[in-house]
Amino acid sequence: MENVVVVGAGLAGLQTVVALRQQGYAGRLTLLGAEPHPPYDRPPLSKDVLAGKVEDTTLEADWAALDVTLQLGCRATGLCPG
Repeated sequence: MENVVVVGAGLAGLQTVVALRQQGYAGRLTLLGAEPHPPYDRPPLSKDVLAGKVEDTTLEADWAALDVTLQLGCRATGLCPG
C-alpha cells in the first residue's frame, strides 16, 4: 500500500490531506509537523496576541475520518525516494 507523507502541519498541509481524501486517495497518510501543537491558523493567532486576546486557533478537522497519522514535534530533514 502506498504512503504519502505531507510535510508541514499547518493550513496548507491539512488542506492537502483533506484534498487527497476527497479525491479518493485510500492509502496511508502521514502529516509531519515540527511544532508540538496540532495544526492552527497562524494569522489570527498573531493578531489576537497583539490585541491582547488569544482564542483557540486550532484548525478544525475530522481526524478520524481523514485517517491520517499526525506526527508532531517531528522535523523533516531530507527526502529519500523509494
